Amino acid sequence: MSSYIIPDSITPRPIKPGVVTVETIEAIMADRPCAILPVAGDCLEGVDVVDGGWVAVDFTRRPAPPRYRSKGGDGSSDLCLCYATFPGAPGPAVMYKEYHGVWGPWQMVGTRYKSMWEGDKLRLNCGMVAKRIFGVIVASYDQDGRLLWQRNPEEFPKKLGTAPTIHGDVAPYQGVRA
Repeated sequence: MSSYIIPDSITPRPIKPGVVTVETIEAIMADRPCAILPVAGDCLEGVDVVDGGWVAVDFTRRPAPPRYRSKGGDGSSDLCLCYATFPGAPGPAVMYKEYHGVWGPWQMVGTRYKSMWEGDKLRLNCGMVAKRIFGVIVASYDQDGRLLWQRNPEEFPKKLGTAPTIHGDVAPYQGVRA
C-alpha cells in the first residue's frame, strides 16, 4: 500500500521559470516518497502530460518494461522523471519521458508528441539514454489542476529491470562524434 493519496484536483501555484537540477530532485526525494511537480514542455502530450500542467511522481517505484503488443501486451508503457540528454542538446537535464526499456547496458526513454506537426514544423518522436531514472509518473493534471489520469503506484516495480527488452545491432547516440 502506498504511503500517500493522489488528490482528485490540485491548486496550481505559480512556478519560477528555470531548469530543475538533480540536486533539487534529490532533496525532494529525501523529504517524501511522492511529489507533485510542474510540467514544462509538450513532449508527452500524446499520453496526456500537458505543458503547464502537473504530474505526481513516485520516487519509490520505477517504470516496468514496455508491454509490447507483438509479445502479448496491451501496447502501453510507463512514464518517468529522468536525467537524460535530448538529441542535439549540449548536456543532460532532468525531464519527463516515456520509458522504452533496456537496450544493451542502457535504460532508454523517449518522447510521445501528440502530433508530428506543430504548424509547419515536423517533430518526430525520439529516444535517448537515461543516465538516471528518479521515479515513475503516477498521475497527471491539467493547467487548472484537474486530474487527467492516475495509476495505482503498486502496479510499478520497486527496481528497474536490467534484462534487455530492445534488440538491435547499433548503439544509441551518446553525443560524441567520431
